Amino acid sequence: MKLYGYFISGYLILLADAMHTISDIVIIFLLMYSGIISKKPPDASHPFGHEMVRNVASLVAAVSFITVISFELFKEGVYRVLSPAEEHFNTWLVIMIEIAVLVLLVMASYILSRKSGILDKTLFIESLNDSLSTVAAIAGILLISIGYKIFDGVVSILIALMIFYNSAKLVKQNTRFLLGMSPPDEFYHKVEEISLKFDEVKGVHDMVATYIGENKIHLDMHITVDSKMSVEEADKLSERIAEELQRKLPEIGYVIVHICPHYGEKRKIM
Repeated sequence: MKLYGYFISGYLILLADAMHTISDIVIIFLLMYSGIISKKPPDASHPFGHEMVRNVASLVAAVSFITVISFELFKEGVYRVLSPAEEHFNTWLVIMIEIAVLVLLVMASYILSRKSGILDKTLFIESLNDSLSTVAAIAGILLISIGYKIFDGVVSILIALMIFYNSAKLVKQNTRFLLGMSPPDEFYHKVEEISLKFDEVKGVHDMVATYIGENKIHLDMHITVDSKMSVEEADKLSERIAEELQRKLPEIGYVIVHICPHYGEKRKIM
């Protein structure tokens, strides 16, 4: 609808608004498709599964939007500021189109606000952003229609910056996971607290945890026990600790517990 409005009117604002909507749609479809791939079981090439595919997909989309859509819209917006279009067409028709789109977006935002899934939350945020972009487009068209032609470029630049901002946030969020982000200190304290509740455990040290998915963690840790404990007893203890950790901290997808003899020294917790 927005692209149709641009073609029959010549308002650059409508093209910018349409590109903003398209970028949102692409992100949503990427999240949906990558969500399907992320459920594939681990294999020889991906022992921790495929959950990072969501982050890769979002990062690729975000970089594409910054380097292509946002940059090109910004460039065209600057050109329109310096050389405003002399004439536009079908002004009231395109305003009605934008109002119709806005009504649909508001309805979608209301429906999505009542849901709690991660995809629904993402859709809700994108619907709100798109609503703001549409309101800005309507305001810009009204200002242009009364003689302020420069606003065709100004509003287009604002929408380009909005796309850049949203894309930059996606880049920041996803690169942190792809670079092996570690959970906060609170997570490590909970792991230590749960582990020390086992009578056999004398200490916990050298814990290293990294995200292997948006909500999945790989934990590698060492515990100290009585040096006289048998290998069989130590093996069973490590299994019990791993099961308890995954029960109380479901975000732990994989956990490796190393058993070390306890000699009384204080070991560093990483």
